[in-house]
Amino acid sequence: MLKKIALLAIGGAFATTAFAAADHSDLFKADDLVKYRQSIYQVMSAQANVLGAMAKGEIEFNAEELHERSMNIGNAAKLLGETYKPKTKDVKESNMLAVAWEDSDGMAEKGKAFGENLQALIAASGEPGFDEKQARPAVAKLLKSCKACHDDYRAK
Repeated sequence: MLKKIALLAIGGAFATTAFAAADHSDLFKADDLVKYRQSIYQVMSAQANVLGAMAKGEIEFNAEELHERSMNIGNAAKLLGETYKPKTKDVKESNMLAVAWEDSDGMAEKGKAFGENLQALIAASGEPGFDEKQARPAVAKLLKSCKACHDDYRAK
């Protein structure tokens, strides 16, 4: 169920390798899957922080660097699918709220928005002439889609 959501979250272009393989749920203990998922999100967060800082003018804007960071988020997101397993639902260290497991349609909708916004940013930032004026709304849209999921499905 959440495998499908993760697929939508990262968009079809990023998900093919993550979901083409067989179910790997028996390869990881539930605690390890949670740590794995959290590690992926830490990588994504570090990259997103750079995007946000560039968009806000807190660090020097560099279109190539922004594109690279966007690609890094996409590459990390490919790994998420195998971490959303029902056996992780009751892991104490997980930051996922129970509602995340109950509201798969809502998760899927937010995940799809994230994937579309990420793909749009990757495509735009890879074009010649991509500048700060274009980056600000594209990055804002991506980060708002991250926040939307956090607001509803992540423990504070």
